[in-house]
Amino acid sequence: MNTKAFQSFKQTSTKTNMNEAAIPTPHWSPLKKLAFRFLFLYFLLYCFPFPLDAIEWTNSIVQPYFNFLNFIIKKIGTHLLHVPVRVAFPGFDKVDDSYYGLTFLFITLILSVTGTLIWSILDRERKNYILLNKWFQFYLRYFLASYLLGYGFVKFFPSQFEEVTASRLVMQVGEQTPMLLAWNFMGYSVAFSRISGTIEIIAGLLLFFRRTTTMGAMLATITFGFVTLLDYCFNVPVKLLVSHLMLISLVVLLNDGKRLYYLLLLNKPVEAVAYSPFFKRQRWKKGFVILQAICIAGILGKTIVESLDAAKQWGRYAPRVPLYGIYQTDIFIRNGDTIPPLQTESLRWKQLVIDGGSWKQSGLITFNDDKKTFYNIKADTAKQMMRIQSIADTLNTYTFHFAKPIGNHLLLEGKWMNDSIKVFLTKTDIDSFNLYSNHFHIVND
Repeated sequence: MNTKAFQSFKQTSTKTNMNEAAIPTPHWSPLKKLAFRFLFLYFLLYCFPFPLDAIEWTNSIVQPYFNFLNFIIKKIGTHLLHVPVRVAFPGFDKVDDSYYGLTFLFITLILSVTGTLIWSILDRERKNYILLNKWFQFYLRYFLASYLLGYGFVKFFPSQFEEVTASRLVMQVGEQTPMLLAWNFMGYSVAFSRISGTIEIIAGLLLFFRRTTTMGAMLATITFGFVTLLDYCFNVPVKLLVSHLMLISLVVLLNDGKRLYYLLLLNKPVEAVAYSPFFKRQRWKKGFVILQAICIAGILGKTIVESLDAAKQWGRYAPRVPLYGIYQTDIFIRNGDTIPPLQTESLRWKQLVIDGGSWKQSGLITFNDDKKTFYNIKADTAKQMMRIQSIADTLNTYTFHFAKPIGNHLLLEGKWMNDSIKVFLTKTDIDSFNLYSNHFHIVND
């Protein structure tokens, strides 16, 4: 480099340093600093141990944390809050609608408030938390993205919402729970499920990168806003989780709130954001990019593999159980006597439904007085044997021999209660139901 060029470079560098020095350090208001401290502690405690629990090969590392969490939550829930805390879904209990989840939120809230007060006293001279907020937003973006991808892929490879199966087809609307009603609505259309899943996947991918974060946060807020509304209105037991996911979406979105306010509400132009790097040294920059790539690949890989496995095991691609279908009773013989199809015959079967996939076999028997009872039903086509077990009392188990004489007809013979019964049934064509036969039409005259 010649002397003239060097002097020019030196002058430019000096001006840049002077300009940077001239930029005043922003002062946050006391309320803004207080709010940041609380949100930082609360969501860090809530999201931890992410991302270690979101990547397949790091799951074992966080197991001691979940073991400790189980221990401390049981102690506090039982002895301090006096609520029955139990571990039902290890690793997920802290975010579901249970006494475990409520106790976890209670502990998180107490620790966050206490930590905020201590932090505010010790760090009261701090002017702002711009650098810490940048890392905080980065952490929240990836946490939110992992859930969006998880929700998205189980819809794209349908397993979250089951199709309207045989037993649901014969249930009256009034017999369904609000959640089951919502699940039937969402699970009816594969196209609807995949489109909504694709939106969640796109939102998750956008959140991985700072330049597309605002768009991703907007999609995430809309998506989790709808899911929160659905879960509260139809009593889906993950209301606490989706409420927090929507709040996190808003925290990420409102980080760019001032620019959105000027652009969307005041219709004024806004300047482009100049994103400063997380690290200044080139070596650290490259290492950070590699770490980001590993994290993204790990989250994507785990969610895709788990979603495909779920679809194959209990989703749309899962094989149905043997003899799956709806069977109407033609002849019912009890102890050698043919029982007429009268409503007063409360022990006579009116309808038999065999439902489920390879992971779970179930069934439903409707009696002549229209009483419906669910059973665990398992058919062995090789031995031509069927086991019917009461869900309420598993000791009540009945074994039947079955045969398929002609076409859609089914013959069952065995002991039921204290009687010997023989049942002749005819299978109903599921495609005859309106939900299956009424396909999409542009014109519906």
